[in-house]
Amino acid sequence: MTTIDKLDISVNNAYAVRTKMIEQINQQLRLDQAASIPPQTQIVDIYPKLSEMDLLLGVVPYHTPWAYFFPPKLFRTRRRSTFAFSRIAPTLGTQEEQEATEERLMEFAPQTDEEKQEKESLQECFKQLGKINGWLNFIVGRIGQFLQA
Repeated sequence: MTTIDKLDISVNNAYAVRTKMIEQINQQLRLDQAASIPPQTQIVDIYPKLSEMDLLLGVVPYHTPWAYFFPPKLFRTRRRSTFAFSRIAPTLGTQEEQEATEERLMEFAPQTDEEKQEKESLQECFKQLGKINGWLNFIVGRIGQFLQA
């Protein structure tokens, strides 16, 4: 059986070093004086917090934590699930409205080279939006299958 008197001297030295380090930390941080600090003490922080900014600017956080402003009135009544969207640019209207816009674009006769380039750019944009919407529908469909399983 081991007793204190049979321990190696290095154990006592390590204990003394640790005790001295703790005493130095207590002196540096003045922990012996911590009990004399009244509980009503306030620390002034000059950096504004989000709640203070909300009060100053009148901004109220809405349902999403990344958007601290009121949404447009058109979108306040809509509640969408993050897994229920099927279009990459819903601001272009419904699918029928987007198709009608594409048809009007096809019927448009450009008068200048700039208008011709704009028409081609918009046609490419609608074509790319169609591709991305197809991909998005596929992904959302797979998510639905995954959630059902």
